[in-house]
Amino acid sequence: MKTAIIQFNPKTADIRENSEKIKNFIIGEKEAELIIFPAFSITGINCCDYFLNSSFIDAQNETLNEIMHLSKNGKDIIIGFAEKNGKQLFSSVAIFSNGEKKILCRKKALTQNEKKYFNSGEGPSDIEYKGRLITVSLENIPMCKTDILINLSLENFQMDNILKRLKNKNYQEIRVNPVCFSGSYLYDGRCYFSNKKGEKIISAKAFEECRIFYDDEINYQLDNNEKEINIYDETIDGIVFALKDFCQKIGFKKIVLGLSGGIDSALTAVLACKAIGSQNVIGITMPSEYSSSGSVDDSVELADNLGMQCINIPIKPLFNCFLDNVQKQKYNDLAEENLQSRLRGIILMNYSNRYNALLLSTGNKSEVATGYCTLYGDTCGGLNLISDIYKTDVYKIAERINKDKIIIPQNTITKPPSAELRPNQKDTDSLPDYDTLDKVIKLYFEENIDVEEIKYLCPGKPVEQIVNTILRAEFKRKQMTTGIKLSSRSFVKDIDYPVI
Repeated sequence: MKTAIIQFNPKTADIRENSEKIKNFIIGEKEAELIIFPAFSITGINCCDYFLNSSFIDAQNETLNEIMHLSKNGKDIIIGFAEKNGKQLFSSVAIFSNGEKKILCRKKALTQNEKKYFNSGEGPSDIEYKGRLITVSLENIPMCKTDILINLSLENFQMDNILKRLKNKNYQEIRVNPVCFSGSYLYDGRCYFSNKKGEKIISAKAFEECRIFYDDEINYQLDNNEKEINIYDETIDGIVFALKDFCQKIGFKKIVLGLSGGIDSALTAVLACKAIGSQNVIGITMPSEYSSSGSVDDSVELADNLGMQCINIPIKPLFNCFLDNVQKQKYNDLAEENLQSRLRGIILMNYSNRYNALLLSTGNKSEVATGYCTLYGDTCGGLNLISDIYKTDVYKIAERINKDKIIIPQNTITKPPSAELRPNQKDTDSLPDYDTLDKVIKLYFEENIDVEEIKYLCPGKPVEQIVNTILRAEFKRKQMTTGIKLSSRSFVKDIDYPVI
């Protein structure tokens, strides 16, 4: 059986562009007798309320009719799509062969979000195809009795799950997954053909639209690429791809961000330059009377290392103007600390609006969790690249970036983290050390372990205080910038508590 997998990058809700690309892939395919596309290749993924629009489904169905026509030329085509059946809508897979369409399966195990739009179907199903028993599925299934499993379940990138996808299954698997960034979910592709031992025979590179081909009459050597995977390198590649995909599909050609001299903005700047080129990234450093000289010097050094522009706009004149004309006096309190952050947000948003540049916010997962940020200040932005990365992992990724040469200044990595909103301020004035904080967040909010058990695992640490601080910060998270889901349970998509 000669099979081609199209690791496809669909554009959400752009049926016209997706359809043209799909048809070109089919027409250009010369070797395969079976061509397989991922789920929702025509509509794009995470289309939300577009699925409620009948004209949207009709436009998709027109493309399905064109695919059916193309299957008359001896090419069988499998594709996932939104199937309208009477008043019901299913997430389905069909095969097109000899000018006819046959539904292969309808997804049964729906996510909470999918239940808003789709009805539950019968689940995986079996077909006879060219003398083989083939199971087709839109959901991950533990085991099945079949010759070949064609798996079209959508699987998004997760830092802690890259190397856990294969296992001994006693059947061959054809894994089909899209490659795109959509609705905060990052789909990394990684399509493959595996043998019955769960060993990859041929696999596609992550974060790259491509085609892979397999002929079961050829004796291939095993694909051992994944043994060399470094989780932090993969995370860097994933974020860079997500940002590039975001900018290309929305139309941003420039990026702006605030440079504080700290590790978070430095990492964000590196990722931005990798995604769209340093010539298209602008950093703005905005020192106050409390900023250390290093905050500007480290920002300038970073910008020089990256080849990006760095603009220096001190906020002291704006701060004093507010005190003189609005506040009338100086209080040296939290409101004035937040005012500095909000003045910086005004400068950044003004630049973003004027030059149509995407503003990146730079808060990490530890800060997002605890609400250690200023609403309408450092939370301003159109996208946050690191909001699902713990502070402790930010340092590890920075070290990975510097493995061959110094890009992020060493002083940025070694100095104690600080918001620099008051004299001699340190993050540890308000937060526990990040090793403790990140461990408690993981145990309670990701692994759902009880507070009393965490106290036993973290003796002498303020576990209840940390948990309560995070719960009280929900009102901030409800208003934060869109991020990239990179973990199994993120504040970006999964962790959701009442504001009150």
